[in-house]
Amino acid sequence: MAQPMSSSNEDQEVCSETLRVESKLFYLDLKRNARGRYLKIAEKGTNRERSTIIVPYTGIMWFRELFNYYAGGTNEQGPLVSKELPIETKAFYFEIGENTRGRFLRVSESGAGPRGRSSIVIPAGGATATAWGTFRDALTRIEVAGQQAETSESSSDRFDDTVHQLSSMRIQDDVTAAVAGSRTVVGPGPSPPTITETETGGQIVRAGHKRFFFDLGSNAKGKFLRITEVVGLERIAIVVPAEAMGQFQAALGTCQEQHASGVVSTARIQQQLPTMQPPPAPTTSASVQSSAAAPCTPSVTDVSPQMSQAIR
Repeated sequence: MAQPMSSSNEDQEVCSETLRVESKLFYLDLKRNARGRYLKIAEKGTNRERSTIIVPYTGIMWFRELFNYYAGGTNEQGPLVSKELPIETKAFYFEIGENTRGRFLRVSESGAGPRGRSSIVIPAGGATATAWGTFRDALTRIEVAGQQAETSESSSDRFDDTVHQLSSMRIQDDVTAAVAGSRTVVGPGPSPPTITETETGGQIVRAGHKRFFFDLGSNAKGKFLRITEVVGLERIAIVVPAEAMGQFQAALGTCQEQHASGVVSTARIQQQLPTMQPPPAPTTSASVQSSAAAPCTPSVTDVSPQMSQAIR
């Protein structure tokens, strides 16, 4: 049920849904505040602590379509695959799993501030994925209520007609292309990068579902700048000595200019490389001389996925 808005600055409830799936309760609350609307989905079960994910308002439609995909509401053939849904500064991961109680869908939120990565787990509700279909229908009703709250109050007849249309509507062609086949990244995409300042004076750069923290520090060796990349629960940090910060900034500026121009000058890089002179030939034996004079053969080394991820 849609709720009237108050003039309070606190978060206000627009509508809510409560779903029971096996031994779990799920609370879906559409709320609004000064920054806009959002959907709060909380899971409360007997065997795990309460878990919550926060979905930006623009992502509700994509959540509905993905639950429709997992509930078998599309014409897709083949096994269900995991999906990644970037929305604004967050990324949501939809992963299929199975245990002794049956199939389940884990929905994880990355970029959730200090909480890191949180997730909810929704059982399928049987071989026909009844529970996932129930989730889809609840999201449909919430989407309708949000649209009506944005426009104007409508009669109950119009509300019921809109719910029926959305519930029976087939997925649009562009949405079908987004969730179909082996493509795993769907949705509207991440928001443009932003920069904010922390209470301690540090800087945070958000780019997609990544966050970069710039923090000044000092130790017995001197002052330094620590740059930390955070993706979900993973953290990678580098430390730049304070005396090298100017050169670091200049290198970043050069890379930015090259990126803006669309041309990376390999000639400049080659000019900066020192000229390598071949080592003098040893005089011990002919076999050693032949080996030293032979040039190195270029080779290509495959990088494992783990190593590639670490490099990124």
